[in-house]
Amino acid sequence: MVEEPREIGERPVPPPFMWGCRECARWLLRLARQWDAPEGCFWEQLQVARHIAEAHPADVPPQHLDDCELCPHYASREDGDAALVWAQHRARELFMPPSIARLL
Repeated sequence: MVEEPREIGERPVPPPFMWGCRECARWLLRLARQWDAPEGCFWEQLQVARHIAEAHPADVPPQHLDDCELCPHYASREDGDAALVWAQHRARELFMPPSIARLL
């Protein structure tokens, strides 16, 4: 069963760089508005992660070294698309609960 964001506990407080960026703040607010919507907030999650990966690559967290099932898969790929998706995967931990952040 896929966990819905509204069924999960606390969301992390996004780091200061996200509030200092107009685009990050805009996406975070859209995500917050959709958090409890019946249709979910999947699209907003993807948009925030994509923006961070593209506009703030130095702020993307490093590879997960614990039990992350996806990081080894992404690290083994050499194409540019996989690198961007991997950065988005890691960026999600900045604004999503861990149990949801590591699903993609």
